[in-house]
Amino acid sequence: MSEVGSKNDYWAEFWASDDRLKNDDLYYQVGHTTNGKPVDPQTWQFTLRQIEQTLKLEEEDALLDLCAGNGLIASPFSLKCKSVTAVDYSEALLERIDTKQYPKITVIHADARIVDLPENTYSKGIMYGALQHFSEQEAISIFEKLYQSLKEEGVCLVGDIPDIDRLFSFYKKPEWVKAYFDSIKNNTPAVGTWYKKEIVVEMAKYVGFSNVEALVQHSDLLNSRYRFDLLLAK
Repeated sequence: MSEVGSKNDYWAEFWASDDRLKNDDLYYQVGHTTNGKPVDPQTWQFTLRQIEQTLKLEEEDALLDLCAGNGLIASPFSLKCKSVTAVDYSEALLERIDTKQYPKITVIHADARIVDLPENTYSKGIMYGALQHFSEQEAISIFEKLYQSLKEEGVCLVGDIPDIDRLFSFYKKPEWVKAYFDSIKNNTPAVGTWYKKEIVVEMAKYVGFSNVEALVQHSDLLNSRYRFDLLLAK
């Protein structure tokens, strides 16, 4: 794999070395937790249904799952699509994907910022709960890769994006605010990059997407109180 092309590789190092990868719980491995406890399977199944409905997945879809982790999205969706390509920086997470049980999945071990993807190949794309791990500069590069890899009229969901306008709805208590700024000072962010809706909408249009919509998450989703989704159409 090519060397990561960024001055700030906190998250790359985090996912390569964090002890959570040694835990057998699939939700815990990829940080799908509430107060340190893994999300319950019913909540995740509801999340998957919301993603499927938003993307309007069909049997003939070729799906790109960028920052796929251990396959919590790629694995079930491979049963609904023609093919799924799962891309992630963490080899340890990708090894959790059972490609014998889910033979329609192709695994690519690569950094989303520099991965070489085939052009005009995928009808649908998904990047869920991962944009926060990248700077705005890196997000532009990732949007470009998504755009180039999608077929004409292809659709991509960039989901679960931290909303900077609700930053202090998330960090409500003074001690939480202090912890937030401590993490910024020490370059150990608890969440990552917080994005403004209007900026990422214009960012996606800048790289060429013809239709871009910021979506309000369903109130029953795990992080709906402080996150939003972005639906992109080529």
